[in-house]
Amino acid sequence: MKKSLRIFNHSFVLLGIFVVLVADDFFAQAEMNSVTAIDKTFLKTNGDTVIIGNIQIKTNSPLNTDKSKKYTRRDDELMKIYSSDVSNATDLLVEGAWGLIKDDPDRANGYQDIVIAIEGYVYDGKLAKSRALAKELIASTAPEKYKLWTKGFLNRLDSHSKPVSLQFTAVDGREVDLAKIKGKVVLVDFWATWCGPCVKELPRVKKAYDKFRGQGFEVIGISCDTDKRKLEDYVKQHGFSWPQYFDGQRQDDNKFTVEFGIDGIPHMFLVDKKGFLRFDNVRASDKYHPKGDTTSFEEKITKLLAEK
Repeated sequence: MKKSLRIFNHSFVLLGIFVVLVADDFFAQAEMNSVTAIDKTFLKTNGDTVIIGNIQIKTNSPLNTDKSKKYTRRDDELMKIYSSDVSNATDLLVEGAWGLIKDDPDRANGYQDIVIAIEGYVYDGKLAKSRALAKELIASTAPEKYKLWTKGFLNRLDSHSKPVSLQFTAVDGREVDLAKIKGKVVLVDFWATWCGPCVKELPRVKKAYDKFRGQGFEVIGISCDTDKRKLEDYVKQHGFSWPQYFDGQRQDDNKFTVEFGIDGIPHMFLVDKKGFLRFDNVRASDKYHPKGDTTSFEEKITKLLAEK
């Protein structure tokens, strides 16, 4: 089963009760379902508000229509299929997402699903499909913010074959420039103090930093915090001595999350001694691995440190 590897700021992943639907049944059902046929657990009301799946709205909201309910139901079923063990789940997500976009190009869900699929293909090891879908999204009528993210994603994908460009002044005044620390292995960590999964992995990151720093390992933090003092107090309290980038912007507008197309945090990648991005979607936790990847966090670091 696919894993949700990140926190999606745009509510990218709407997970419900696990079901596996074959493609033909799903797409037929998506077109023909009436609101009255939708499971009662999906639609609820308590007078002033209506709950449609995972979305709560006011009864008098313009979204409280039969069309909107069916649209939301279709998107919910897409996410269930994507989270299932169906072998072509990402392909089905793409097909369904373009259908949502065609039916209602002003709603964000379809574009968000395409973004999920772009990353999903990377998780599946299908980089060519990921790149092709990214270019298709850029060429589409998608809102500019999705095109901007996709361009950043392609920059990240291209960084596997060219030096990663990353330069800034850290919150403590240190000048950081990846181009000037070639010869070292660098972990770039996109995180925030308010992100539970991020901070949960930091002790293992610190342990690796302490263990491997003498061998040429460095860590760079890209904070999505909005409170500088809170960030400074947090890293001091926990003894995280590596440099931190801060621009006061959360994930959607942070300079480097946009520049590298980071769709959710935590997100880490490892840069090798030549400055190339070698391992993307790195997690300190052993629970999360891209398809076919069985190496641990420390094994990835050790592998890159052993290279000339």
